[in-house]
Amino acid sequence: MRRLFILIFCILGLIVGVIIGEQMTGALSWLGLGGTIGFTDPLVLDLKVIVLTLGFWCKINVGGVIGLVIFALLSKWITGWLRI
Repeated sequence: MRRLFILIFCILGLIVGVIIGEQMTGALSWLGLGGTIGFTDPLVLDLKVIVLTLGFWCKINVGGVIGLVIFALLSKWITGWLRI
């Protein structure tokens, strides 16, 4: 249960950090530096009866990494406080 809680908080921190990093302009524009990892065009398997589409990409920037670290530390503190 504790590992799942920490994993959810890390994913949430990454999402929040990426959003904040993309929105920052001006003096904090370095938070938006990063890129994408994965397949930009999905892989499509067409069997005429079933069409299977597979795709994966992840956007990572400096703000996302900072958010991930902050939320990971926060989740450790919260799990200790809740005694999970």
